[in-house]
Amino acid sequence: MMARVRFLLFCAIVLGLPGGLMALKDPRIGDLGKLAMILSPAIAGLALNPGLGRRGERICWREVGRAALVTLTVAGLALVASLVAGASAFSREPMEPGQALAALAATSLTSVLEELGWAGGGLSLAVKAFGRRTGVTVLGLVWAAWHLIPTALKVGLFPELEAAPPMMLATFVVACLIYRELLTRLVERSGSWLGAAAGHAAPNLAITACVTSGLVVLTRSDAWPLFPAPGGVLFALFALAAVVLLRPGLGLRGQAASGDDRA
Repeated sequence: MMARVRFLLFCAIVLGLPGGLMALKDPRIGDLGKLAMILSPAIAGLALNPGLGRRGERICWREVGRAALVTLTVAGLALVASLVAGASAFSREPMEPGQALAALAATSLTSVLEELGWAGGGLSLAVKAFGRRTGVTVLGLVWAAWHLIPTALKVGLFPELEAAPPMMLATFVVACLIYRELLTRLVERSGSWLGAAAGHAAPNLAITACVTSGLVVLTRSDAWPLFPAPGGVLFALFALAAVVLLRPGLGLRGQAASGDDRA
């Protein structure tokens, strides 16, 4: 019972705090809400689940590196397919070097902080509360909502989603479920949330580098299935293929069996 209470508290913090601040429509408070959105999963996860739930398990750094290659392959295939299909195109207006570096640094920091919360404390809380399979699914749904609340409030964090048709938003939710399962398997294989952090940061950096160097991702309503990121069918299909090819690890199942305090 207490495990589920802690997980629900985690959800209330990561969804309610930033969403409530951004809903006030005050620009200064809205910026505070954006900061809370980035920091709250990591802070709440660490506070509610000290140690991230993987005590005594050694990190396999080789698998952390492989995690980055797996997700880079997923994103790369989606991007190439989008380019070939004409849904993405190169622009002649790359960002200034200073802006590009700032964008890359921000992407790196936010990706790592995001997974510290979701693949670290959040994942452990979800698995203890619901078991491995259901826990990862529920966490994926909460992760999707974490993105969609600021999208609905139109605060500019996810402009592609703000302009997206309903089917693209539905596909985004499906992609979040698949991607969270993929990132969880990378955690299990590496023995650390760093597997998910590497897997999340690598494609984000690659796509940001493409955008800052002049790659424009079109978001016309008739092109959304070919959008080469979560929200597009391409990304979801390639991520699903990666999930099928990666055998699930046993670390979180063992953790749920030995550390579950739901009684």
